[in-house]
Amino acid sequence: MDLLHYFDPIDFEKVKCPEWANKKHTLGYLLQKNQEKLKPEKADLLIIGVPEDRNSVVGGSAKAPDEIRKHLYSLNRIGSRFKIYDLGNLKLGVTANDSYFALRDICEQILNHHQTLVVLGGSQDLTFGMSKAFEGRLFNMVTVDPKLDFRKGVKTLNSENYLNLIFEKQKNLYSYTALAYQNYFVDPSDIDLFNNYHWEVKRLGQVRYDLTSVEPILRDANVFSFDMNAVRCIDAPGQSMASPNGLYSEEACQVARYAGISDVLNIAGFFNLLPDKDLSSNSSNLMAQIVWHFIEGFFNRKPEDPLDDSEDFNQFMVDMSDINMTLVFFQSRVSGRWWMEISDFENRKGGMYIVPCDEDDYKKASLGDIPDRWWKNIRKMSKRQNK
Repeated sequence: MDLLHYFDPIDFEKVKCPEWANKKHTLGYLLQKNQEKLKPEKADLLIIGVPEDRNSVVGGSAKAPDEIRKHLYSLNRIGSRFKIYDLGNLKLGVTANDSYFALRDICEQILNHHQTLVVLGGSQDLTFGMSKAFEGRLFNMVTVDPKLDFRKGVKTLNSENYLNLIFEKQKNLYSYTALAYQNYFVDPSDIDLFNNYHWEVKRLGQVRYDLTSVEPILRDANVFSFDMNAVRCIDAPGQSMASPNGLYSEEACQVARYAGISDVLNIAGFFNLLPDKDLSSNSSNLMAQIVWHFIEGFFNRKPEDPLDDSEDFNQFMVDMSDINMTLVFFQSRVSGRWWMEISDFENRKGGMYIVPCDEDDYKKASLGDIPDRWWKNIRKMSKRQNK
């Protein structure tokens, strides 16, 4: 499948460089050179625009991809030899469903070629199309959103109701986490329902109190979906919700960088920017910087595996008398990051695997308390084994 057939290419001659930027050191200049000599299948990271908002509750985000590019490609190139390629904007079909299926096909090829894809939306219901690429593959997903885009019993797919369709149709979704939701926008019964699913939810206050706590969650994610409404309005007026509360701009950039650093993250989407409400271009500029931080994280990945690189790890064993077993933790001597071993302690099929964690999980276990992260993974294992 030739991916280029899906897209209208970008004319880099029309990408204007601001006076303050050194054009030869910009990401846009690097991409223009790569377009001339690099084949898409040889790229490590691909960028696409999806100007699709026909199923959005609030229209206008279809204009966002090129507005994001305008600012993104004026930023520093990060490195001169990175294999990064912009395929262009997706050619739209008759309905939004055509965009979902095209996105599925594109993401499937990305997965097969072990590449990483950045999707410039468009509305956040495109996350549904991204997730469809994982049919037959176990995957973890993280969204950053002030709400839970979930409507119980509603089958209509739109920008505020796509999660329940993913939960219903994507049986290989192992883990889902909603980051930075704001409690006054969410029905308490939805939180209960998510907990019953063993999904994880972290309120805005929890994320802001300890931003580093999201790193282990993102380190284990395969799909990342970012909603511009998660940023407070004063930092990003080009959005539909215009909430005075939300992530600060620098926090949004750090979250995106954590996502980029994840060794297993394949697909990242950035959605719900409304250029028509962005009179000062502040929001487009910020979204460009959020995407830049994801890319910068990607090109600073340092793949680590406690099982494959055991000499680079310290191992800690903690006896837990309450469950009559030993918890095993690993800390990288290179990055300082932590992992823990999840064992099938009820002797059912499933065995053992390693999940990212943080030092607090180890400290909690050392004090005799079983970490919440361990229990949640055990419940997820049990849920899958009983299907």
